[in-house]
Order: sequence, then C-alpha cells, then structure tokens
Amino acid sequence: MHKKYFFFDIDGTLSTGLTTMMPESAVKALAQLRANGHFTAIATGRLQASAAAVAARYGFTDIVADGGWSVTHNGEIVEMESLPAADCIALIERLEQAGIPWAVSPENEKLCVTTDKNYLPYAPENYFPVLWDPHFDYHRLEHLYKVYYVCTPDEEKHIDAGGLPLVRYNPHVIFVEPKEKQRGIRYFQQLLSIPDEDIVVFGDGMNDICMFGQGWLSIAMGNARAALKEKADYITTDVDKDGLWNACRHFGWI
Repeated sequence: MHKKYFFFDIDGTLSTGLTTMMPESAVKALAQLRANGHFTAIATGRLQASAAAVAARYGFTDIVADGGWSVTHNGEIVEMESLPAADCIALIERLEQAGIPWAVSPENEKLCVTTDKNYLPYAPENYFPVLWDPHFDYHRLEHLYKVYYVCTPDEEKHIDAGGLPLVRYNPHVIFVEPKEKQRGIRYFQQLLSIPDEDIVVFGDGMNDICMFGQGWLSIAMGNARAALKEKADYITTDVDKDGLWNACRHFGWI
C-alpha cells in the first residue's frame, strides 16, 4: 500500500471534545493505519508537554505541537520556539493596567503561573494546575509558551493583543498561542522528503484552518466548525460517530 503521512488534531478530532478520550473506532483506525505502513502524527495547539502525554497514551512518537512552533520526532524534541517574550510581557502589562486577570506557561510544563488571584476562578477545568505566586516576576522571562487572560468575546475586541495570535478556549478565557500548524508539518515534510500529495490532515476547529488549503488532502470532522468545512476536501462523520474510521475506510487506507 502506498504510504501516506497523517497529521491529526487532538481535541474534537481524535478525541471527543476536550476529554482526550478517543472512541474505540478511532483507536482501531490508528492501529490499522500503522499496520498498513502509514505514518501517523499529532498536530495540535497544545503545549508540547501536554501533547506528549496524549501521544504516549495512543502510540504517537511524532508531534507537531504549540500550534506548529514545536516538533517532536521519534519521541525527541527537535524544535521548540517561544512566543515573542517582549510582546507577551507588553501584553501582560496592558492587562494589569486594565485589571484583567492573566496567567502564563513559562516552561514546557503542564503548569500555569499568575500573580493575580482573580484568575483562579476562571482557570479552565481539566487544564493545567495554576500556581499563584505573588512574587513571580514575568518581566524576567526570556521565553514563554502560552499566555491566558480573562475576557468575553465582546470584551476581546477592546483589548490590544499587540498582534499576538489568539485562540478562544471558552466563553471566559482566551489563549495566546501560535496558529501555524502547517509550519510544523512543513518541517516534517522537509525532514522526511514527503510530497504534498502524500500528506493528509484531519481537523475540526478554527486553529486547524492553517493546515487546510496547503496542497494536502484535508479532512474535516462532521462536528467541525463551518468555516473549516468550507475549506475541506472531504467531510467525514462526527468524531463520536466513527468519523476517523469512516474517512480512512472511504479512502481505502484501512
């Protein structure tokens, strides 16, 4: 069978919602893809450490994480770039001046740090634990991987993010994180000499749009956002309705 190179988003694509739990049919589809000689990788906005934990559970050793700004190959981090620290520090200063609660992930660890206790009630459940440290000096950071702050969609338009990339996590919290998954996939493409026609990407959310329209076969889940479906080459069923399995069967990969 001709080898294909698959890149899967996690939340809402491989797993149901934000649970990181994959339907049994998706687990079987991945096993069959690998048995047939295909390459399988994750492409996620999650922090590398978070993505690696999910990857280990489901047999992935190749990961595009941090929205495309980190690459893990054969279980080893080969590239990981910070958000622009100066821009993030300036953003946090503006947030503090406006009285807007915030937190950061300054290391590749599943942890958020904040000096503002008011962030704690808004910290997303089932996400990283939050360390409140009133002595934490974000001005000294030379690198950081995510910034989080509290705002509604209506409030968002009034906050100057300084051009930093934003991903809304829920109605109350927005994340500053890269949205260039295609960048990490291109890294793999060059590393492994993969032609465009052999790359397949699966996604469901707005931060997956960057992977679509790149000359690769793009597949949207049935539960995907409408804007992503418009750019998809193929739309499968929902993630919890055997979407991954059905797409792979449709194209004869399994």
